[in-house]
Amino acid sequence: MKVLFYTNNLRSFRASLIGHLFEIAQVYPTILLSEELDSETETAVKNKELFPKLEKIIPVRQFTGPEMNLFDRNKHFYRLAEEIIKEYKPDVVILGSDMQFIFELYLARFAKETNALVLSMQALYTFNDIVIQTKWVDLTNAYLRFPLFLPLWFRLFLVKCRKYFGHFLYYWILPILAREKPFFGKSSFILRKGLHGMRDADYQIVFSKRDYLTFRNVYLKYGVPVEKLYILSHPLAREIREFFERVYFSKFREYKKDENNTKIIAIMLPETKIGFKRKDYSLIPGEKKEKVWLEIIESINQIFPEYKIFIKPHPDNKNIKRIKEKFESISDNIKVVNPQEPADKYIEIADIVIGLPLSASSTLFTASLQCPGKPIISLDFHKELLGDVYQNFNGIAYIDNKDKFLNLLKLIRDNRYYIKKDFNKINKTKLETTEFLNTVEMLKYLACENKKKVL
Repeated sequence: MKVLFYTNNLRSFRASLIGHLFEIAQVYPTILLSEELDSETETAVKNKELFPKLEKIIPVRQFTGPEMNLFDRNKHFYRLAEEIIKEYKPDVVILGSDMQFIFELYLARFAKETNALVLSMQALYTFNDIVIQTKWVDLTNAYLRFPLFLPLWFRLFLVKCRKYFGHFLYYWILPILAREKPFFGKSSFILRKGLHGMRDADYQIVFSKRDYLTFRNVYLKYGVPVEKLYILSHPLAREIREFFERVYFSKFREYKKDENNTKIIAIMLPETKIGFKRKDYSLIPGEKKEKVWLEIIESINQIFPEYKIFIKPHPDNKNIKRIKEKFESISDNIKVVNPQEPADKYIEIADIVIGLPLSASSTLFTASLQCPGKPIISLDFHKELLGDVYQNFNGIAYIDNKDKFLNLLKLIRDNRYYIKKDFNKINKTKLETTEFLNTVEMLKYLACENKKKVL
């Protein structure tokens, strides 16, 4: 089999997808369609010892390429996807999603026309409740994109209109302008409707039974066959975590060494400017959120005065200068790092990992796999919409008030904290699907299944 593998964005590729690529490139000739990579990742994929069957790397640059307007981007990625499929004639095409980015939409379509097997691979943590996630996005847009003197109901109406216009433009007008039929399907990234794998992908691969159940419920709701779903655990949960150790983690641990063996706390700072109460959807102003962040960091510094505290902002955070001034003024032990640095570096060197509210990113999920023996804490002091996504999540302590948090920090300080894990409930669930041991086994099986469908 010849495999065409798209990196998706750097964060997705680095966090998980590169592990699948590593396994595939041991066995099958592979072409990598690549976004711009960081130095560690680029060095790794060019290493023939690590990726012996990786034949070529083709730059795509959906996220970092030259600036183009929407219509020129559409024409460019349409032509690029068409040319790649025609030239390389892959048997398998692997994507991070079949619903999100225009290049992936065209690539999946052209691959399907040649009867290639198209796989959508889960790359990051998936929220359990799509409806709640949609509500959060709509409220955020209603407050940030429209004048506040307008009634909230009217702003939400405008948000809805804007979404449907965006959906129609993206999935209908753009392909028609490229002389293609519209992208029909039951999922829409713009409408926050459905999930990955519901369009041109033949199969959707998820990380776990928990994710399988999340996807299955959505698939059943939209009338999509659940037979499209299969399980392949996250690369960090399998033997190939040794690959991540070699390429990333072992190098990061060099940063931790100093004369005093100083311990480290890594704090993940979200990008969200405002928030909303779960109970009544009322607004939590950005000033209130920032005040609580400062109080949390002050408390951490008081309980762990000898620790270094690294604050890692979300890559989309735009207020770095002001954040640095405020947070670093608390103590000389506190440093706000470059938002574009990889989160896994600070997860690896930290002794404690803490997600400030709103703690709903995939970073803590990755941390629970990368460093399962470390205290990983998700904070939800405002009882926010989406703030409880890590409640009852194995390996992550979910804390919703300051007193509980301070007590937890003292337990950690006094070496009396233990990580609660309960896998019984989800593991007892019987699923009508296959869970693969590795990516090569998965490809062999699904390629056979695809041939049966074609015949």
